[in-house]
Amino acid sequence: MFDGSRYEVRQKIAIGNKYVVSEGGEEILASAQKKLRLKEDFRFEDVDTGEEAFRVKADSVLDTSAAYDVEDSRSGERVGSVKRSLKSMLKHEYQLLGPDGDVVATVKEDSWARALVRRWVTTLLPFAYVVEAPDGTEVGRIEGAFSLRDRYSVTVSGDVDPRLVVIAAVVVDAIEEN
Repeated sequence: MFDGSRYEVRQKIAIGNKYVVSEGGEEILASAQKKLRLKEDFRFEDVDTGEEAFRVKADSVLDTSAAYDVEDSRSGERVGSVKRSLKSMLKHEYQLLGPDGDVVATVKEDSWARALVRRWVTTLLPFAYVVEAPDGTEVGRIEGAFSLRDRYSVTVSGDVDPRLVVIAAVVVDAIEEN
């Protein structure tokens, strides 16, 4: 699990935010956003065993300033966090923080022009994000596809934890209600 560089995140047709993560065409994780919680709470289960593999919890009730902490449920290891940038209101932007709290990457919506079209003209234009290392080099992409429910192709290259990027794709889609 998480040995490759290409993943797919699909939102399931269901009440609430439910997702399936695939690697190499094989489903590896299923996720559901816990409902009726003051703080956001996501659980990711191993598709084969049904046991919880990852947990994501918001560190505050206020969505605009929340960091979403990602933990490996099996080892208790902190994978990192997904934190909304202050500039994210007009164009989505999130910081990916490593286990020590340092910024390891930034997830940015692809362009200002498309961001404005998505918000003011039509929601049919799929969301797309570039994942950049702190030095500005591209280390991944999260690209939406036109479908009934949200579907993203996630590509990870470079020195960034693929678990963090893939889980960030789910978190961003769910909280932005793309």
